[in-house]
Amino acid sequence: MKKLLSAFLSMTLILALAACGGDGGGSGAPAGKEAPDLNQFYEDFMASLGEDNQPAMMDVEADFIPQVYPGLEDYELKQSVLKTPMISSVAFEIALVELADASKAQEVADIFQARIDYQVETGAYYPATVESWEKAQVITQGSVVALICAGSEQDQAVEAFNKLFA
Repeated sequence: MKKLLSAFLSMTLILALAACGGDGGGSGAPAGKEAPDLNQFYEDFMASLGEDNQPAMMDVEADFIPQVYPGLEDYELKQSVLKTPMISSVAFEIALVELADASKAQEVADIFQARIDYQVETGAYYPATVESWEKAQVITQGSVVALICAGSEQDQAVEAFNKLFA
């Protein structure tokens, strides 16, 4: 009888814990979904361009974040993929962040828009790079904010990013 009672109480405890589990606190992603793996998106998108069409990219690391995206260092990020070209004459930059607090998404979108505005006004030196930066977009999907400046692949990059949240 004690074994039966122990087994019954164990099952009750397991079911109670499962019922209280929830979804892990919500990431702020649309429709209750978890945010996608932003680095995987970046890697997949770059691979889709083919080896010959990929610009040489580098990470914007901690020490340089305030120089490239002033203010971004003040936000708690769950994920970040900050990529800029190794050559400044190439207008191809992808910045993807997932915020710990989705209510701050507009503030980060403003930081990314300031980056675009700077590049259009004074940062891009050549007509083709200015044109690419004029087409750049900031996209917000729940707690995820993206800056996409992808030159001739701009539409393809934006479409691929938006499909993550469809």
